[in-house]
Amino acid sequence: MRTKDVRVGETYRCEVPFALPWRRYRPETMGDSWWPLSWLRGTYFPLSVVDVDIAARTAQGLVMGASTRVTVELTEDQAREAGLPPGGRYRVSGMLLDVEGEPVELPRISTLTVPLRWLYPVDTPVSSSHHDASLRGIH
Repeated sequence: MRTKDVRVGETYRCEVPFALPWRRYRPETMGDSWWPLSWLRGTYFPLSVVDVDIAARTAQGLVMGASTRVTVELTEDQAREAGLPPGGRYRVSGMLLDVEGEPVELPRISTLTVPLRWLYPVDTPVSSSHHDASLRGIH
């Protein structure tokens, strides 16, 4: 899309190309998004724009997904009861399971920075070469 057409607060369809040439999509421009976007090559997903960088021609947006992975920060009392040295900020990461031992999916929101040209109105046809990222379980 053109820079002037992208609006903060709107949701667009983001189509990630199959190739992400390093020279064009540098970490200086894409930030921490470069790595997750490499997993999303050839897919599309909804992106709700929260900021537009006109100079870099990028948009920062929110992506909604689901995950069975959770991380919980321990309180000082919990860390002490576990026998851990005081003063540390401890976190426990793992998979959330229900009473039957089945994984439970929780909503997860993450941020991505993408080039504006990857954004399309949600009501326009999807490129036939791209597939829905949710079908691949990536986000």
